[in-house]
Amino acid sequence: MYIAHFGLKTPPFAITPDPHFLYLSERHREALAHLLYGINEGTGFVLLTGEVGTGKTTLCRSLMEQLSDNVDVALLFNPRLSSMELLAALFDELRIEYQRNIFTLKDFIDTLNTYLLTAHSVGRKTVLILDEAQNLTSDALEQIRLLTNLETTHHKLLQIILVGQPELNVILKRRNLRQLAQRITARYHLLPLSAKDTDAYINHRLAISGAKAPLFTNSAMRLIYRYSSGIPRLINIICDRALLGGYVNNQRPINNNIVRKAVREVRGETVSHIGSSSTVWLITIFIIVLLFGSFMWWINTNHDIEPQKIVSLPMTTSSKTIPIHVTEATANPTSNTTTAQKVSLSHLGLSELLQQIDPTGNTDTALITLFRQWQLDYTQLRGDTACERAANQGLACLYKSGDWEDIRRYNRPTVIELISDKGTQHLVAITKLREHTVTLNFTGDTYDFSTDQLASHWLGQFLLLWQPPTLPAPLLKQGMSTESVVWLRKRLAVVEGKKWVAGELTSYFDSALKKQVINFQKQHNLLADGIVGERTIMMLNAESGEVPLLWLKD
Repeated sequence: MYIAHFGLKTPPFAITPDPHFLYLSERHREALAHLLYGINEGTGFVLLTGEVGTGKTTLCRSLMEQLSDNVDVALLFNPRLSSMELLAALFDELRIEYQRNIFTLKDFIDTLNTYLLTAHSVGRKTVLILDEAQNLTSDALEQIRLLTNLETTHHKLLQIILVGQPELNVILKRRNLRQLAQRITARYHLLPLSAKDTDAYINHRLAISGAKAPLFTNSAMRLIYRYSSGIPRLINIICDRALLGGYVNNQRPINNNIVRKAVREVRGETVSHIGSSSTVWLITIFIIVLLFGSFMWWINTNHDIEPQKIVSLPMTTSSKTIPIHVTEATANPTSNTTTAQKVSLSHLGLSELLQQIDPTGNTDTALITLFRQWQLDYTQLRGDTACERAANQGLACLYKSGDWEDIRRYNRPTVIELISDKGTQHLVAITKLREHTVTLNFTGDTYDFSTDQLASHWLGQFLLLWQPPTLPAPLLKQGMSTESVVWLRKRLAVVEGKKWVAGELTSYFDSALKKQVINFQKQHNLLADGIVGERTIMMLNAESGEVPLLWLKD
């Protein structure tokens, strides 16, 4: 009704997930980068969570539009299915023929494996996106995990993205789902918009719809943020009703009074029924308080932080980025416990220790300790995030999921995430790793534990720093000509015990250099493909004695 009145071409605040209207706030850009990373790397599960109405489904739609033509996507919105129904829905999305009511579970898996192998052989990727994944049953989640076993020697044949509400994180912490949790290689929690982003979001959608000037006053947009808490779906509903009110009252721009009336209408309040309005208002307040309390409970039990400033920490692997969140480090890098406290804590097992120590202090100390291993003072470095501070020193972040053998292969000071028996998360620095013993730094003090003791508390996520020749980290192969190739020749010369003369090393990656790289990779049990990626670079740095190491053979 109001489209022509305001000179618009289309309704600007429809609640359908239209990627054409997607406003990429910093948080949404990070989430999208997180999803693209998962698909491009194809190493395991990708997890995206967020409150109701924060734009997860719209983000998935936008992701699908950005994928290349060689990617086949199956998007399932209704996960309340049995294992067999889930496979049937996947087949329907991928247009794979099957015999309904006849196919057994083995028939589904065998047919899917054949399809995926054929797709892979012709250079196609297959992605499964499961929206509202918090509604999946444990059996369905286990069946989905088993689908990741479909793989070649070097590649997963099916990339899976789980999208759901915050309770999905709680579900994945169940002990019977720990194998699935260990395979999640990238996680991101999408938060509501900030006040500034709410203003930009409203004006962005209006501009897409054809508005030539702002239709809401600044104070009206602040009021919308206050009532919506930055949740895009609520912003859309309030703005749509406010524009309708502006049309009915011939009011332009939309002011505070119209927004307040719109909010009352959205809540079901009327002027003529005061008693009913008050009842609805009280019920609404109760629901809001209940939802807010549930959200804060989730924050405290799953992220284990106070309601304070959250810092986005982009974990960079090669040229890709995965965003995660930690509290901003403000702790003093010195020990936070007295000698008496340490003696007392030293008698505790790991489970009890995780209950006694403040997880927020662990986060701060873990990052400070990690940087100190590189002779850097984390608190004095420039940058809003840990990885920005690392990048300013020529270091890159690497965030992976694996096991102790992976950490030994990377062989760098490492931060891991431990889960207490109550589900709280602790970031802890590993300062030394031996055959079966790990030295952990809790709030400035060190404790030794066996790898077996850590097994029930560590799901496999770890973070480390490494030193590429340039940033962003290069991928070097035959035919390239860069200064990074000169760096490669120098490191190989040092490792092989040869002398090199400045100015005599060519920057061209020729076939002779490729043979050197392959020999080095074979000697160190790396994939001998002659391509220099992060693992080869890290091994070259380790062999040339230039970086701090975590594990030394006795």
